[in-house]
Amino acid sequence: MRAGEILGFAGLVGSGRTETVLSMLGAYRAARCQLSMNGVAIRFKDPSEALAAGIGLLPESRKEQGLITSFTILHNVSLNNYGKYLLGHFFINRRREFQDARTAMQQVRVKAPSPNTRVDNLSGGNQQKVVIARWINHTMKVLIFDEPTRGIDVGAKAEIYQLMREFTARGYSIIMISSELPEVIGMSDRVCVFRAGGIVATVEGEAINSAQIMIHATTGRIQHVT
Repeated sequence: MRAGEILGFAGLVGSGRTETVLSMLGAYRAARCQLSMNGVAIRFKDPSEALAAGIGLLPESRKEQGLITSFTILHNVSLNNYGKYLLGHFFINRRREFQDARTAMQQVRVKAPSPNTRVDNLSGGNQQKVVIARWINHTMKVLIFDEPTRGIDVGAKAEIYQLMREFTARGYSIIMISSELPEVIGMSDRVCVFRAGGIVATVEGEAINSAQIMIHATTGRIQHVT
């Protein structure tokens, strides 16, 4: 994946898109997995190592995997970031935590009265933005969006798309997993097409169209890339 691009992962349900990402992050055990960042080979034993390397995941189910909905926006944004707020070994710099959460909310345009608003009082689109705000509050290089617009309204979808473009303009790299072909085609700079647990083709330019992607997703042979 190149810096500043959106790399789409497309394929039928069960084709292995999400499983591949979770294996990359160390959440699933992989029989064989080869990764490199900036030319340096890496292997993550668990997701905490991927987080430390600057890779964040917006999961497929925001309520079950991405948020603690009974918590406030403040505490959800801070979940992976408490280390930078420590004063000594036992105390949290609450003022800095609040300021950072408010800044992250503004950057991703969360519509809520304050960081102290409970997440379960927000719309689906704003809940999705809170997950994104957490990663913006952390030092990220790569953002993985798994079904980023599932269950949100049309207006919120447009806002998520705009945020993704803003992030790549700032140098972030994004992997976008989506079951919606128009979304993949409209947002991706390149698309990896999955079938039967592996990538069968990578398309770009004019080849990013529904006909080409569906042909690869239904009849392609898995590429063993080294």
